[in-house]
Amino acid sequence: MPATPRPTLLPTLLLVRPQAQAAQQAQRLQAAGITAQPFCVEDTVADDAALAALPAAAMQADWLVFVSPSCIDLAWPHLADLPLAANLACVGRASADKLAVLSGRAVLHPPHGNDSDALLTLPPLQQLAGQTVLIVRGDGGRPQLGETLAHRGARVHYAEVYRRVPVQADWALFDRLAAAGPSPALLITSSHSAQQLFHQAGATRRRALLACRFIALHPRIAATLQQLGVVQPLLAADEHALCALLTGPR
Repeated sequence: MPATPRPTLLPTLLLVRPQAQAAQQAQRLQAAGITAQPFCVEDTVADDAALAALPAAAMQADWLVFVSPSCIDLAWPHLADLPLAANLACVGRASADKLAVLSGRAVLHPPHGNDSDALLTLPPLQQLAGQTVLIVRGDGGRPQLGETLAHRGARVHYAEVYRRVPVQADWALFDRLAAAGPSPALLITSSHSAQQLFHQAGATRRRALLACRFIALHPRIAATLQQLGVVQPLLAADEHALCALLTGPR
């Protein structure tokens, strides 16, 4: 039974992330008594050629590293029936939990932190001489993970299984919420989405946007928001922290 909605620290939460992930998260938050709605400024489009080549590459790998939930959503259906010998790893706990459920296998992930920096500190990834690592990501991902693993001796390959495309957010929804007050809060899950959000808002809505409360999943995203003019964005590293932030002590 869904939890009874209760007064929260923040008003309606707009989830600035790909549509499918935002819709799933909105349902989970609703069950926790938090009002949230998708607010998609960019979405992911599968790269069919990369996905077709993925099974053969995965069968040759010693490690499969997934860098985002979108990678798992798109890639795992192409891998699920294979007799994979590769170890599985994710940069974040939420992604690792999701992949563990889908694969029925243990998934390496950092116990603290949810980025490639944290993953790279784990002992199994320190000595990789002669091993093949396949990094499953979207186009244009950060180079640090692959470069560091290569420096540690790994043969690093990439499967860029999707590309990001801008989509027009539901600004009519934003305008209604802002006019009714209080201003909505926004969960920002990538620096690129933050930049796209402000690009779409333009000068017309910039003031209304800056009146909102922003929550970032990572300090790097918070830094991007500050560069865009946001004052003191909040941090919530995962959904548990997000719920705690929004609902406060029970």
